[in-house]
Amino acid sequence: MASGILVNIKEEVSCPICLELLKEPLSLDCGHSFCQACITANNKESMMGQEGESHCPVCRLNYQPGNLRLNRHVANIVEMLREVRLIPEEEQKRNLCVRHGERLLLFCKEDGKIICWLCERSQEHRGHHTFLMEEVAQEYKEKLQRALEKLRENKGNAEKWEADLKEERISCEDQIENESQHIQHFF
Repeated sequence: MASGILVNIKEEVSCPICLELLKEPLSLDCGHSFCQACITANNKESMMGQEGESHCPVCRLNYQPGNLRLNRHVANIVEMLREVRLIPEEEQKRNLCVRHGERLLLFCKEDGKIICWLCERSQEHRGHHTFLMEEVAQEYKEKLQRALEKLRENKGNAEKWEADLKEERISCEDQIENESQHIQHFF
């Protein structure tokens, strides 16, 4: 639902000439808004025509180029919309193949890389074993879990050995001290 609202807002703050989000939006007397560059170019074309008048590209009402005014409200909405859309676009780009622009859904075992379906069919990965990323992720998660258990076990053994060595060192130091006292007492 939220994405539908964003689409509607985007349509409202898109330039009717270039169809992109408004850049430096200017409003005409009729209320329509355009990018400054687009309406300036349109104004020049209109002046070259036979009439020598400027018409709104949407409703065809005449306007005076001197009456164009910056629409700060629309500019603020466009800026907020760009900020809202920035994060999902970055996340989507991370999940897209750099070479083909397709979603990264497969894992090539031979190369140890995440690839798209077009990469899988390319010469570079032809004949390689490819699997769905989710399956491989689960497999690697299990391997990591086993490795973590092994590391914990090794850590426990190392701590036990450290304690044993410390105890043995203390015992040796005590024995050396006793022998030293015994020798001093003897002489």
